[in-house]
Amino acid sequence: MGGAAAIAAFPASAKHPLDPIAHALAAAGGQALLSRVRVIAWSGTARMMIGRTPVDLMVETRIEPFARARSDTWLTSEGRSATQTIMVERDSAFLVHNGAQTSLPQPQAYFERQKLAAYSYLLLAPASLSPSGRRGITAIRDGYPPIALTLAPDGRIASADYTLAGPPPNPPLVHQHLLFTGTVSALGIRFPRTTTILQNGRPVLRMTITDFSVELDPS
Repeated sequence: MGGAAAIAAFPASAKHPLDPIAHALAAAGGQALLSRVRVIAWSGTARMMIGRTPVDLMVETRIEPFARARSDTWLTSEGRSATQTIMVERDSAFLVHNGAQTSLPQPQAYFERQKLAAYSYLLLAPASLSPSGRRGITAIRDGYPPIALTLAPDGRIASADYTLAGPPPNPPLVHQHLLFTGTVSALGIRFPRTTTILQNGRPVLRMTITDFSVELDPS
């Protein structure tokens, strides 16, 4: 999937202590470059909690920011032959398993679209941004819930809070708290290496990217 992930730190000289938006954009690769991102993709590992039971997965994900996404997962113990795929389009979503494709009900499709949009928000440039204190940013994109981003001192996004409309039988609102550590980079775009997700206060997922790639619009 486009080359090994590299640990990267944004240039120490690119500091914007009074402007969290400029600080975050610089840390992620810069406004001009972020605006050209067509696709982000990664492979890695994940541990998902099913109730109280941890399940180890391999993950491959491809996202066109706020447009469409595909995520392939399979049990580490079973191999790729057991792959389950979620495909998300602008107005629909599909589950593919054992060669059969099933359309998801609209509430579930919307929920999946919201969840994957959290990663699009990390690119910052495709959303409308407003500052919230010295280390906070509120980002919003039409058709999606807003997300509250908290920055680390170096401008990288350290955490996010995101409230989604949950499909039945979940609660009407699902609060996700996302924690980000480490950095991977490709073509100048910097992205969190590890994402930990708490859903309504309970840990549900920890994902670590091992391979990261980016496609850019021509300059």
